[in-house]
Amino acid sequence: MAQFTFTNNTYAGEALAGFMASTLLEADSVKRGLLTVINDVKARKVILDVDDDVVLQDPSGIFHDQGTTAQQTESYLDPVIYEFMKQEQWDKLAQSWEAQSLKPGAFMDYEGIVDLSDFMVQRYLTKIQVANERLYWLGKGSTKEATFSAAFPGLLPTIAAAGGVYKVGLGKPGTSMSATAISSLGVVTVADTSTLADGDVVTITQVTGTSKDTTNGASGIDLPGQSYFIQVLTSTTFKLVRNYNEVNSRKPATFLNTSSGATISYINVSNVLQVLGSVYAQLDPADRIQTDFNLQIPLHVGYAYAQAQANKALNVINAFTDMKKMDYLGIPLQIMNHWQANTILGARSSNLFLGVDLLGDASELSTVYMKPYTNDNVVRMKARMKAAVNFKFANELFYLSA
Repeated sequence: MAQFTFTNNTYAGEALAGFMASTLLEADSVKRGLLTVINDVKARKVILDVDDDVVLQDPSGIFHDQGTTAQQTESYLDPVIYEFMKQEQWDKLAQSWEAQSLKPGAFMDYEGIVDLSDFMVQRYLTKIQVANERLYWLGKGSTKEATFSAAFPGLLPTIAAAGGVYKVGLGKPGTSMSATAISSLGVVTVADTSTLADGDVVTITQVTGTSKDTTNGASGIDLPGQSYFIQVLTSTTFKLVRNYNEVNSRKPATFLNTSSGATISYINVSNVLQVLGSVYAQLDPADRIQTDFNLQIPLHVGYAYAQAQANKALNVINAFTDMKKMDYLGIPLQIMNHWQANTILGARSSNLFLGVDLLGDASELSTVYMKPYTNDNVVRMKARMKAAVNFKFANELFYLSA
């Protein structure tokens, strides 16, 4: 018969310490080294930004200061505390554990003792990591898992709103088109759909009308700024099939009301090489030659680039079977799996910061079996996390978006 144990654990020096660090520090972009992690951020942490020019002068026996004034500004890491809390019925948890432990097609009991507290945490670990990844980059407003009240703007919205960032838009003939109608079924009318294909991701801005996305509720959200997977219907129409933020839930997009105009922006196979070429030409040479510089792109742009490489590889036998290298003229392209559509960020990892406080009391992971205390046959888990994100030098960032 299977043998179970359940350990009431907390973070402070106990067995689940590694799980606490995993929730915050094993988000996809952190593991790839795209963010600089600062630990022990208990309250507001000041990041001092100092910048100055270099003036090469004539030789002199007497010291002459170059005459410039160093610019000193400050960035801040303001940590936010948030929690994940889950209660599960003990027998259901044990049943789930047994289903995973038994060998396929056999009814033999699992040999050995397994700590079910670890098993319960592992069930949610990956989802917490994905939620944190989205929170770090997109902010609370675009992370549906985040319902806490504190403000958490995220890196991309903060960069988009900051002065001094080199910003580029997609509102150009090769990367955007005007829509003359959006129906209540999500059918968009444009002049020509020949540069679009099924599965492309479009971002909608400058909407004239009252269209609402009701995918997650009757009241809906405004259409401007939302991105969608599409299906081409005719030479002048396409349908908004799924909101890009619902890629994991796979909910079909639903809409309310109509609009008489909008701007449709996109990066796809038809224009990705031109977009990357334009981005490359506008990068600061002093930044792009650094070893920690990356161009970060969403998954659909990575697919478009791979497809464009295959299309251009004439007389190459394995053009459509070999994996494509994700760099552009020597600059690494980092594919971001939980990111903002039609966005490209050029940044050094030493310029993007994630602040955590792994050893503080506010970072805690605990699992408790309640029956010895309340006679309730349930298990409770609480993961309390603390994090903040920001950048340092705005003038060293390149940001392209719709």
